Amino acid sequence: MKIIDKTPWQDENGEISIFTRIQATFRHGLNWYGDLEAQKAVMAQLNQSLEKGFVLIRNFTLPRSEIIIPLILIGPGGIQVIDVTNAKGYFEAKGDQWNIINGKSSKPAPVNYISRIVKLAKAFEKYLEINKLNPPGAVEPVLIASDPGAQVESVRPAARVVRSDAIRQY
Repeated sequence: MKIIDKTPWQDENGEISIFTRIQATFRHGLNWYGDLEAQKAVMAQLNQSLEKGFVLIRNFTLPRSEIIIPLILIGPGGIQVIDVTNAKGYFEAKGDQWNIINGKSSKPAPVNYISRIVKLAKAFEKYLEINKLNPPGAVEPVLIASDPGAQVESVRPAARVVRSDAIRQY
């Protein structure tokens, strides 16, 4: 698998300075660095599992915007836009909702990862359409919960949800 890393906050060596880390935290929130590290772990697992013919683009910024697509996997099966979260806990992926489960009830999570990845996939699909790059099928949104402490119940989610123990099979 070929990896193209477009992460805007790191230097040539792939390192992120303390100053840059603070700036990015103010801009993207407290979870961004953890999710960035989770991306690295998922990329390593995908790299072991996927053969030649696959390209993974990391943190691609759409031109003339500030929209960053976390991971784009291009392969014989099509194009997938992937978001990786390192969240822990019990979650419910239901339609376009991402909820936290507390006992028998659920409430919306502070960050709706399902809605976000669906919007990012649509934005990337629009980018391809504008640039007359027609993929063979629709761009598929995928959410990967990289932490083994994340338990996810799926009820017809709007995006494919992959838990940490299923990344290699994915």
